[in-house]
Amino acid sequence: MSSAISDTMDTAQTAVQGPKDTGKFPWRPSMAQFFATIGWYAPFFGISAALLPAKLAAVAPDQKADLLAQSTTIAMFIAIFAGVIFGALSDMTRTRWGGRSPWIILGAIFGTIGLLVFALSSNIVVVMLAWFFYVVCYNAIMSAGMAWMPDLIPVKYRGSASAIFGVATQIGLNGAQSLGSLFITNVPTGVFVLLVISDILLFIAVVVCKEPSNLDKPRGKFDVSQFKDFLPPMHAGRDYWFAAFARFMFMMPGGIGTYRLFTLTDYMHQSDADAAKWMSFMALLNLILAVVSAAIAGPLADFFKTIKIPCALAVFAVGIPCWLPFFIPNPLMYTIYVAFSGLGGGIFISLDQALMTSVLPNNETAAKDLAFLNAAGTVGQLLAPLLAFVVLKAFGYAGLFPMGFIVLTLAAISIFGIKQIK
Repeated sequence: MSSAISDTMDTAQTAVQGPKDTGKFPWRPSMAQFFATIGWYAPFFGISAALLPAKLAAVAPDQKADLLAQSTTIAMFIAIFAGVIFGALSDMTRTRWGGRSPWIILGAIFGTIGLLVFALSSNIVVVMLAWFFYVVCYNAIMSAGMAWMPDLIPVKYRGSASAIFGVATQIGLNGAQSLGSLFITNVPTGVFVLLVISDILLFIAVVVCKEPSNLDKPRGKFDVSQFKDFLPPMHAGRDYWFAAFARFMFMMPGGIGTYRLFTLTDYMHQSDADAAKWMSFMALLNLILAVVSAAIAGPLADFFKTIKIPCALAVFAVGIPCWLPFFIPNPLMYTIYVAFSGLGGGIFISLDQALMTSVLPNNETAAKDLAFLNAAGTVGQLLAPLLAFVVLKAFGYAGLFPMGFIVLTLAAISIFGIKQIK
């Protein structure tokens, strides 16, 4: 972790409460979150990016694009509510295994059942309902697992722990897409493989974490009126809102990836088998470049003596290559665009947390205000496929790439608009 990032996080989080610092790095919860992050991301992104489109194309080929947009819309609303509800339930849970681990295990069990039904059914209604059921379980697992950091990792070490989390995110997101793409022509096998990996990693995470009992803690009461405490800081200042808008817009072009399979087959005229090979290669290349660029982002920030410049340049590095597959619509140009996306995305994700914590308006409400910035990115990620669908209907697959350039340019301009960061 670079000194630029560490200093920023130390300054922004001085008021955030955390567990007592024992003087040793908390390897158990950090590595547990590493395994768990891959475990909950792998099936979700591996299926949503590759196997869900393939499944819809197999059971309802004439409705595949519409159904994919509908599934994304419903999943977005599920994520918004399920995350809050299961997070609150996790906060109230008191067991000898802590408040998080039981929800991770239960979510994995019921999620496995949902995905098995999804994989084996040929009825479109059953397929969709099974997927939505899994999305609920996925959010239950994630909302509980992410709470390990504030529960078990002292503020002093959260910068390094966040770096570990970031690497796991790249593996879970891009690695799963690469693996899932290998099974586009055999969706059930792909789902089974991702499920085995996920369940094993989640189980390992719970064992490694060894979450302590919380039976001695008073049981909290769930009060709907407390939701007002999660409202955004309305008078936070322009830098805060520029940062929120930048994170929101950075996630919006993600819908290009949602329609990658259909872009390769329907727009670039690849066979299903060839499209699967290209998708797997793209995801693997994206993973490697994202992890490497994330690792060098800290020294890069130190070299420029700023977080803002490398963040903004990283966004431009993702946006400008969008024109390559637009002007030359073939898989090679698409792959080059994905490579630049991996490089820029890795840098941005690595420095993004430091950027966001530097614009918080009040240290006393740092956790809440940062949570809203995180939500801005989540909403952008969930809305991305809907924006892509609208563009697709209006301009065809070719329109996705100019859309990506425009949205990412707005994100980069927003980062440059933040004044209090050099």
